[in-house]
Formats: sequence, structure tokens, C-alpha cells
Amino acid sequence: MLIAQITDTHLVLGGRKLAGRFDTEAAFDRLMQSLADQPVKPDLILFSGDLCEDAGEAECLHIGRALRSLGIPVLAVPGNHDARAPMLKGLEGMVEETGSGHLCVEDASRSVTILGLDTLVDGAPQGALCTARLAWLEDALSRNSGEEILIFMHHPPIATGQGNMDAIALGEGRPRFAELVAGHGGIKGILCGHMHRAITGSLAGVPVFIASSASHQLALDLREGQPYRFSTDPAQYALHIVEPGKPIVSHLVTV
Repeated sequence: MLIAQITDTHLVLGGRKLAGRFDTEAAFDRLMQSLADQPVKPDLILFSGDLCEDAGEAECLHIGRALRSLGIPVLAVPGNHDARAPMLKGLEGMVEETGSGHLCVEDASRSVTILGLDTLVDGAPQGALCTARLAWLEDALSRNSGEEILIFMHHPPIATGQGNMDAIALGEGRPRFAELVAGHGGIKGILCGHMHRAITGSLAGVPVFIASSASHQLALDLREGQPYRFSTDPAQYALHIVEPGKPIVSHLVTV
């Protein structure tokens, strides 16, 4: 199974430039063209959050139309710049709403089960897995006991050494999340976004892959107490080769 992971497009429409310099609408168009031009068509697209910059309904509708034009199944979860209601409207069929109102997704129809986690905290940059979301995950893992599972989410559950972003990564629920991952025994990997850099690590012995932004990147700075700053690195997305019984193989594609 070939999975394309896209993340952190931060779409704004109408010719506006994010931070006065990034044309995220043009970047999104280039992303869609790159996905359409892939010589091997992905079986699935996972969108790991921050679809929009300002949680806009028009942006979500635009993204939904563009993704449908590719003819590839899509699953999506929100990031801290998103809002649930616009995603439900614009990405119908790509998101699922739980009984607690969170956008967590489960797809057990493939050779590897896909679970998407909503880590959004309304109005805050950091992420969380509250009691309701952890209960949903525990139930999903129980339903898929003995199956191989791939998890995707926006906020990374690991420290990366980039303190300016680690401070707003996954906060609440991280210890219990690690326990659930370790306890299942069949988690193949955890795919994240949010950091605007490609980073690898592990949690409870499970590989963690943080994908680059499909729009703009942040500079690497491992010094303490430094604010984040943008870099000139190009837009990228990831292609993951995911097969039962085998480690995930991940590639970065420059747009």
C-alpha cells in the first residue's frame, strides 16, 4: 500500500500571503499537481492537520474539491489552525465525528488498519488527547486487537529537541497514549505534522515520522529559548510504503 501524507498546507485564499511572504494557495495548487503526476498512484492520502491557516469554511471547501479531483481516498484530522465544523462540511467523507464531537477516523478496510486522532485544542497551539479521545482510541485498538495499525495525528507525541515547537506539541494525554501504543503490540508507526520539518523518532518502540510542510518550513534551531523562524527549505510531502509484516519505508517528495 502506498500512502501519501500531506500536512500543514495552511491554506489562505484570495491572493493573501501568509506572514507576508508565503503564497499558500499557489503552494497547494502545486501540491495537487505533484500528487496527480505521481507515476505510481497512491492508494490513500492522509492529511495530518493544519489544512487552513484561519480555520476557514471556504478554504475547507476548496481543499475538499481539489482532493476529490485526484480520485484517491482521503482521511483527514484537524491541526491547531483548523476547526471541526468547516472540516465536516468541506471534507465530507474524509473525516469522521465521534460521539464526543472529535474528528477521529478509523479505516479497517485495508491491509493495515488506519486510525486518525484529533489532537485539536480549540484556541490553543498545543495538542491534547483528553479522556474522551483516549477512550475512543482504546476502543479502536481493542476492536483491532491482533491487527497491524498505522496512527496519524497532527501534534507529535515525542520531544524533538526543537524547544520552540516541542512546547506546543502533544501535551495532555501523552503518557496514557504511550501506554496504549505499547500495550497493543501491533502499531507499525505514528505519522505526524505540526513541526514544519522532517523528523524521525520513536515512542514505546514504535517509529514516529513527522512530515515536512507541503507549504513552508521552519528553521532547525536546537538552542534553548529561541523563537521559531521560517526557513527557505522547499515544500514537501511524504510517500510511505506500508505492507503487513514489514517496516514502513518513507520518502520525502519535494514539490
